[in-house]
Amino acid sequence: MKQVLLLVVCLAGFLSGCQRNETGSDIRHAFEKAQAGQPLRCVFLGGSITQAGDGWVGDWLRTQFPKSNVSIVNSGMSATGSALGIFRVERDVIAYQPDLVAIEYCVNDGGLTDEEAIRFMETLIVRLKQLPHPPAILILEAAAKGGVNLDRHRRVARHYQLLEVDLQQAVESRIKQTGEPWETYFSDNVHPNQTGNALYAEAIAQTLTPYVPKAGTGSLSKEKSTLPPPLSRKPLLLDGRLIPLTNFATNWKREGSLPFWYDRFFLGALTTDQPGATLNLSLKGSIFGVYYAMDKSYGTFFASVDEALPVHISPNDRGGYSYTLLAQDLTPGEHRVQVVLPSKMTDPKVSTINGAVKLGYLLVAGESQSSSAIAARGPFPPERLARLQYQPLPPTQWSWSGPYIPASKTEENKPTPKDALNYLHEIFPPEENPASISWKKIELDEDMRLDFRKLTGSNVPAIAYATTEIQSDEARDATLAFACDYYAKVWLNGTLILTLDHPHGSPQRPLLIPTHLQKGTNRLLIKTGAGSGGFLFSAGLWKD
Repeated sequence: MKQVLLLVVCLAGFLSGCQRNETGSDIRHAFEKAQAGQPLRCVFLGGSITQAGDGWVGDWLRTQFPKSNVSIVNSGMSATGSALGIFRVERDVIAYQPDLVAIEYCVNDGGLTDEEAIRFMETLIVRLKQLPHPPAILILEAAAKGGVNLDRHRRVARHYQLLEVDLQQAVESRIKQTGEPWETYFSDNVHPNQTGNALYAEAIAQTLTPYVPKAGTGSLSKEKSTLPPPLSRKPLLLDGRLIPLTNFATNWKREGSLPFWYDRFFLGALTTDQPGATLNLSLKGSIFGVYYAMDKSYGTFFASVDEALPVHISPNDRGGYSYTLLAQDLTPGEHRVQVVLPSKMTDPKVSTINGAVKLGYLLVAGESQSSSAIAARGPFPPERLARLQYQPLPPTQWSWSGPYIPASKTEENKPTPKDALNYLHEIFPPEENPASISWKKIELDEDMRLDFRKLTGSNVPAIAYATTEIQSDEARDATLAFACDYYAKVWLNGTLILTLDHPHGSPQRPLLIPTHLQKGTNRLLIKTGAGSGGFLFSAGLWKD
């Protein structure tokens, strides 16, 4: 009896082990089919690195599998990461019935939190692996001059035993071997030039070569389909999609195409330039966003879900396109997405707030878990947003002090960019006793931002402070608009109302903070820190 029991336990352990594959077994299975003459449909999903790479190994694959009809689909989309990838995977990957999907998002996911990077990458992998004919998946770890945070994506890849291509190591090894500079292979810190793309193609091919079956190896292996439990604490977003806005019947105009190269990423656009124009759409889900065109001639818009605190989106600081997630991890159910153009601005300094807006898609996920319950509405209905006026707080209204670094930093122990975040939580004199500081006035008003790099003449990672007074003829609510590059704390009348000590998206996009102004004088104190690059902020008030 004991022998039978031992045999059952051993057999159970064996079968359990069989549920998991060796790393890259899905690649080997796809290649076996291609060698036998079946089609090999390859889709490359990623950002601008993928977009410029144009498949990298298409010719190599055709050489390896002459009997197969090898097709390459380049679904690279510049300036995007996995946060958009989970919504466009249906249109840009699954629609092509892939046998092999290569995913490159390490670089563009650099601004995500660890939780987001793992959740979004895992969502892509599980959704693809749950297809009726699951493709093989290859993870491409692109290189960057300062290195890339590979840990998050690697953790997911190894959890699902997916093959990885370490392109950072390939580049560093080649540079060490040849003594050539970074610029031999790259046009900037992350984008390979022609020589660099050739190196990428070589490295990918070398990684894939051991998985090409030798001629006459026999019948096809059988790939196991059981997936391990997910790593993510939050639910995976396995039904994300892009919903074209041009099919909705509204009083906005439909534009069939955009006169730019990136028109291929759109299906036309829904557009208006009328101040106060509103778009209200009800949809099931738990996460919502909006995808839009950008141009310096455009205006701005508010977007929110369930009349909650909106996001003020400015698609006019550059050309191209972008996307913004408006709400995440809502209770799955019926929600209302609203877009509102601001009222006509009376202050000419902020006239760029008004102008045309061109929307391409809504981003929606979580429908499959949704009930028919309608979410409660918040305090920002469309009619309120449509009447708000913006009062800028230009640099000439501010006084400043800085830069500050801890006394522990010496010539031998110089500040590094990573120190800026730690400095944010240290207390310096302007925060401890503002009245003791000889604040410096700002004389010029060249734009609406306070640039501490210019004011201090220093590029050293540091902290700076600024303060101003806001007069109000009555006690009332207001909404502070604050944009910062990159870390910050904000106090109003001595109360801390904002702490930015985490990734918060583009420093060009203002965050909206509900506040209460007391009658008379209100003091605003800003503490900002930056390790490298920008060291600036802008602020203003949205008033009813």
